[in-house]
Amino acid sequence: MKRPEDFRPGTTRRVRMKGFDYRTPSYYFVTVCTHNRACLLGSVRNEEMVLNHAGQMIADITHTLTERYPQATTDSFVIMPNHVHLLIGLNLDIHLEEPALSLINVVHWWKTQTTVRYIAGVKLSGWTRFEAHLWQEGYHDHIVRNDRDLETLRIYVAENPARWGKDIYHDGPDW
Repeated sequence: MKRPEDFRPGTTRRVRMKGFDYRTPSYYFVTVCTHNRACLLGSVRNEEMVLNHAGQMIADITHTLTERYPQATTDSFVIMPNHVHLLIGLNLDIHLEEPALSLINVVHWWKTQTTVRYIAGVKLSGWTRFEAHLWQEGYHDHIVRNDRDLETLRIYVAENPARWGKDIYHDGPDW
């Protein structure tokens, strides 16, 4: 059965894995990009990510994810100038009495919270305005298959700032 949330609006392109229940206990690797890949969250200097106030706000909200959702674990994450990688464990603790949590709900909450706080930063602190939306529509996800996959993704997250100069969306040596 085709569900509307499985497809991008106005297309027939599926954005989630067909038939997969995103409440399944697992680790998920999520990439969320800023709208039009705008570099709003900080800069990379000497292969290290330096967060601006907006990037620090994103980090703060990411750290509160487990307070909001006890069924979620933030394994690791990295905030880049124009995207964020999150490695999230969902529903891994079988002793919790909370209902199973969907990745879709977690990402929706995260994008909403960060957008609301970013808008406040624009109004109150003069942060760089964004065009139309803070985040691009949707997000990329990868279902972690095994421990080797999980370790590979942890390394990818940790080394992401060092690869910034080779990123296809990087426009200069020092954003």
